[in-house]
Amino acid sequence: MEKRKNTIFLLSFSIVWAIIIFVLCTMPQSDLPQVKVPNIDKIAHFGCFLILSVFLSLLLHIKTRLKFLHIILFSTLLAFIYGGSIEILQSRFFNRTGDVKDLIADVLGGFVGALMYPVVLRLFLWVFGKKN
Repeated sequence: MEKRKNTIFLLSFSIVWAIIIFVLCTMPQSDLPQVKVPNIDKIAHFGCFLILSVFLSLLLHIKTRLKFLHIILFSTLLAFIYGGSIEILQSRFFNRTGDVKDLIADVLGGFVGALMYPVVLRLFLWVFGKKN
């Protein structure tokens, strides 16, 4: 039952987070807060996809028997596909410009998030006192 609850939580959070990313990435630029930090847009892309990738990697860890390397590759590929799709949609339908640098930040965030998932898993198990 515990595995099922974790799966539902991780899947729900991943879907909600993916929707949040989509909404933020397709909002008109005038509606976004103007922050005077260099490359804040790239940092935001990196962070959003890092979080998404951690949760997707945890979900893959729980629901599949994929090895660590395969989880990293799969999560990074998903970040590339989702980030690339958003960049294409931005330029075609949302009156925004698609940016290759944003896509690079998305993929790097996805990659780093996938690399981090074992640490997050151990932290989760330590906090909640579960054995691996």
